[in-house]
Amino acid sequence: MIQPFLAAIDGLCRLCAYGAAVLVVLLAILGLSEIVSRALFNYSIPFALEYGTYFLGLAMFMGLGWALREGAHIRLSLVPERLSPAHRRMLEFVITAVGLAISLYASFAIVMMVIGTAKLGTVSFYPSRTPLVYPQALFALGLVTLSLALVARLVRIWLGEATETGDANDRPAEHV
Repeated sequence: MIQPFLAAIDGLCRLCAYGAAVLVVLLAILGLSEIVSRALFNYSIPFALEYGTYFLGLAMFMGLGWALREGAHIRLSLVPERLSPAHRRMLEFVITAVGLAISLYASFAIVMMVIGTAKLGTVSFYPSRTPLVYPQALFALGLVTLSLALVARLVRIWLGEATETGDANDRPAEHV
């Protein structure tokens, strides 16, 4: 029962990571288009700055959950390396729980902001007048996905499973 839940979270994280990759490609295309447009036609694409900013921020937020599962976030391992496996597992659990609390707070705040933006119909101050609910909703999705990834990490720590993929050194705490 728990494994399908964990697999679903991993799938959502992977899907968001694919979305982040697409956004990085779009950012590159938009940046190159802006460079070519300015160099050849002395013309600046009106929405390049606005959408480039959205794409960059969204690519980071959409990849948060996947990066956690892959072990790609910056970590300090000086203290955990010196602990016994049981203490290391307990420390990982506490740190992950604190991270989850912070992520849940941020997720709640941004979801409330998206709801407020949708109710007010707020648009960007750029000439495109983009309804801000769309990029904000994707930022919220990224944070909610991170929260779910942290829940999955807590469950994996509790069960003694590997918390990260692709890392040969990441084994359940009982077997280290």
